[in-house]
Amino acid sequence: MKATKMKQQIIYSTIFIGLLMMGITGCKKIAGLRLQEDAEHTTATLDAHINKTAWQYLKERSVLSSTDTIFKRMYEAIVYSGIDTALYLQPGQTFIFLHNDAVFRTATPQPTDNYWSRYKVNGQIPKSWSAYTPQQVKNWLLYLIVKGEYSYDNIGPENVEVKTLLPEGADPANPKSIMTFILSNDRDSRVRINDFLNSVRATAGRTSGILSDNGPIHVFDRMVEYGVKP
Repeated sequence: MKATKMKQQIIYSTIFIGLLMMGITGCKKIAGLRLQEDAEHTTATLDAHINKTAWQYLKERSVLSSTDTIFKRMYEAIVYSGIDTALYLQPGQTFIFLHNDAVFRTATPQPTDNYWSRYKVNGQIPKSWSAYTPQQVKNWLLYLIVKGEYSYDNIGPENVEVKTLLPEGADPANPKSIMTFILSNDRDSRVRINDFLNSVRATAGRTSGILSDNGPIHVFDRMVEYGVKP
């Protein structure tokens, strides 16, 4: 019995010594490797300034380019409505720019989250702004210009109520001509418009926080409107 225990101890000791030697050998190999050297990593924050006015930016992405025309339908609305284009040059404002999809987009079934599908004329979806009166189009454009500058430095997780250039009383559904801003509670932190309790439509921005020379620009590719559910 003693002999058996002694043999087991010898075996265990041999295994332990073997493992210990392997560890020492491994350490020598690891010690022989070169340590990772320090490297300088340059960090930078994306500059949101575009160094041009809101009006210039809109024209460059609608009619001054043959390939980048994402604001073309908004530009056509501006021309048709007769709105004073100097409004897009005035400082101290926030501009809601409309991607073409916010005016009209093709899908099956036809969505109502774009202007032409939302506001049909005689039951039909218009094919141009001329189906509406210039004043109706102008009023919508005035609603999309906000008094004051609002972007990520003063929009947060709580709704901020702002005044637009739409004259008070022009829209029965929005007699005070207001809009609300809030940031989405997710990793994207997109600017959302009219996202409040019982809102008829909350709309998330496609691209937010573009800083023109005369105020922030937030781009939307869906319908923007104000209203409270009954």
